[in-house]
Amino acid sequence: MKFRCFPRCMMMLTALLAGLMNAQSLWADTIPLQAQQTATREVVLDWNATTATTIVYRRYPGEASERQIAVTSDNHYVDHHSRAVCDDTVYYSISQTLSGVEQRGYAAVNVVDMDATAPAAWGVVTVEQQTIVLRWEASPDNDIMGYMVMEGSPSIVIDTVFGRTNTSYEALTYASDEEHHFRICAFDTCRLASAITEACNNIVVDLESQPCSRTVAVRWNAYDHMPGGLDRYEVWVSEDGGAFGRRVTVAADAACEATFEVAAETQEVTVYVCAYGASYTSYSNRKSITFGTTERPSYLYLRKVSTSDDGNVVTVVAQTDPAFEGDYRVYRSVDGGDYTVVGHCQPNGDGTLEWRDHSVQPSEGVYSYRIGVMDGCGRNEVVTQSGSTLRLQVAEMGTDAVVSWNPYEGWSGTTTYDLLWRPIGEEEWRLAGSTTGQEMGEDGSSSGAGREYKVIATEGANSQYQQGDTLQSMVVVHRPLTQVWMPNAFTPLESTNNTFGPQFVYVEETDYQFIIFNRQGLEVFHSNDPTAQWDGTRGGSRVPAGAYVYILRYRKGDGTLQEQVGTVLLVY
Repeated sequence: MKFRCFPRCMMMLTALLAGLMNAQSLWADTIPLQAQQTATREVVLDWNATTATTIVYRRYPGEASERQIAVTSDNHYVDHHSRAVCDDTVYYSISQTLSGVEQRGYAAVNVVDMDATAPAAWGVVTVEQQTIVLRWEASPDNDIMGYMVMEGSPSIVIDTVFGRTNTSYEALTYASDEEHHFRICAFDTCRLASAITEACNNIVVDLESQPCSRTVAVRWNAYDHMPGGLDRYEVWVSEDGGAFGRRVTVAADAACEATFEVAAETQEVTVYVCAYGASYTSYSNRKSITFGTTERPSYLYLRKVSTSDDGNVVTVVAQTDPAFEGDYRVYRSVDGGDYTVVGHCQPNGDGTLEWRDHSVQPSEGVYSYRIGVMDGCGRNEVVTQSGSTLRLQVAEMGTDAVVSWNPYEGWSGTTTYDLLWRPIGEEEWRLAGSTTGQEMGEDGSSSGAGREYKVIATEGANSQYQQGDTLQSMVVVHRPLTQVWMPNAFTPLESTNNTFGPQFVYVEETDYQFIIFNRQGLEVFHSNDPTAQWDGTRGGSRVPAGAYVYILRYRKGDGTLQEQVGTVLLVY
C-alpha cells in the first residue's frame, strides 16, 4: 500500500517535527541539577559549581509556566514552600549564562506531607440547655483544615467542622438523657488525619424516690478523660422551681450516686450533676421528678362561678374524676388578693363539685375562686384554673345608661354576654343585647323609670372544657338621675303657663308631697301625685293674686329624701 500525502499534510508534519526538536533542545540538561525533599514543604537543590550567577525557577502542579524564585551565586538552594503539596510533582530548572551562551538544568521531585498530623486534645463534653456540646483544643499544626466529629464504638464520623480554630460542636441529634461517647480527629490540607482522641462522654443523671418519701436518690455515669484529671462531682438541686443550690459533693473516685432530703411541702425537684476538672466543668442533663403518688384525680377543672340575683350567694361549680375521693378545698380571693381556703366539698356521683359562698358582697368587689385537692400523700396539690364573679356597674351617658362588667376569667374560649333588663317591680326579664365585650349602652335613663340589670355569660364552643355552661351576675338596680325645675310665676287665666307644679326628670313616688300655703299660712293645695299641678284655686274658687309659699318633698333616684321650699307669684 502506498501512502499519499498532499501538500497541506506535508506542511503539518514538518511543523510537528520542528516542535519536537525544539522541545528536546529546551529540556536538554547542560547543567546537571539534583532535587531532593528533606522535610515537609522543603526541597534542596544542588548543581555543579561555576563562577556564573544562577537563576532558579519552579513550577507547581496545575501551573502553566515556571516562575523565578531565586538568584544565587551558590551551587545550592533550599526551597521552602508556602503552600502544601500533597504527593505530587514539583518541577525545577536553573539557568546560567557562560561566554554569552545560556546553559540550563532540569529536575522534578515528588513532594509529600512528611509530618504526621498533630491531634486535637479534649476540652469537655457538656450539656447546655439540654443540648450536648463538645469543645476541644485546636491541633497545633498550622495547616489544619478541620476536624471530624465521631461517635460510638466503633466510632463513626457524624459531622465535619471546618477551620483550625473552630473547636466546638452542638450534637443536636443526640438526646442529652442518653449516654454517648465522642471522639475528635484533626485533618490537614493534604487530607491526612491525626490520631483520634480518647472517647469522652456526656453525663446522664437519673432520679428515684419512693411514693410519699422525702428522700431522693441520684445516680449518674462517670465522666471519662477530663483534661488534667477529674477533681469531684457536685449535685445541684432546685425545689419547686426555685434557685439551684449545691446539695451534695462526691469524690472523683467514689460511686456516682448520692441521696438528699427535700422539704415536706416540696412538690417537684430538678437535679443536675457537675463534673469538675482543673480547667473544665461538665454539666449533665437536668432531670425532674414530682413527689407524692399516682393517686390523684385524672382531671379537675372549674366550670363556673355564678351569683344569685340578690347577691347574697356565690355558687362555685367544678368537675373532677369521680373515682378520686379526696378532700377538695375551695380557695377565694377578693379583688386580686391572696387566695385563702374558705370551704371544703366532695364530688357527687358524676364528679360534679358544688359549693356555695354565703359570706360575700359581690356589689363591693370581684370574688375569684379555685378548687384544689392533695394527692394520696397529702403533698402534691392539683388546682383548677380561676373563675371570678361578674360585677356590674351602671353609669349615666347623657340620657342613656351604660352597663359594664369585668370579663369572666374561667373559660379559655370566646365568652358571650347577654344583658337583661326589667322595670323595677316587674318579674319578666327582657334582652337588651348580646356582646363578647364588657360594655353595653341602654336607654334606661330616658325611660323615666328605674330598671334592674343582670348579665348572663355563656361558655363558647371553643372553650377548653366544652361544657356549654352559663353563669350570671347579681342584679343591680338603676334609677336615673333626678332633676327638678320649679317655675316662679303662673297665670291661671291664660292659655299657657296656667298651672303651677314641679317638672321632673325621674322621681320616686314614695314619700312624695307637694303643699302650697297662702300668706296667712292656710293650706291651699296638697298632693302626693308627682304629676299633679295647682290651678290657682281652693275648693273650686280662685284665690287672690299674689305670692304663695310651697313645700316640695320627694325621693331621688339614689334613694335620698329631699325637701325644697320656695315662693311662686300668681298673676291674673
